[in-house]
Amino acid sequence: MRKRSCPSPYPTALAAQLTAFWQGIATLEQKHQAYFTNTPSRRSSWHKPQPSTLTENLVLQCTKTPVRLSLHPELPEEIAQETRALFEQLFGGA
Repeated sequence: MRKRSCPSPYPTALAAQLTAFWQGIATLEQKHQAYFTNTPSRRSSWHKPQPSTLTENLVLQCTKTPVRLSLHPELPEEIAQETRALFEQLFGGA
């Protein structure tokens, strides 16, 4: 029996861009692992500190075009620039 998968709510081209974006974000997070490991997450409970992640420092609005990226103002500039460059590469700076 074949597994059923939910169809993407996005057009095929946008779905491919989103997949590539999140893969790129995972790569950037690995590259800057020291920063994220040593920075506590703003989302974790106070009694169980967890390391930060790049995904918690960004908002990707893609329900309507153009796709938009917002970054947390406390994200280090180097990481913010690399994230913006990835976004611009995939979405054309939309």
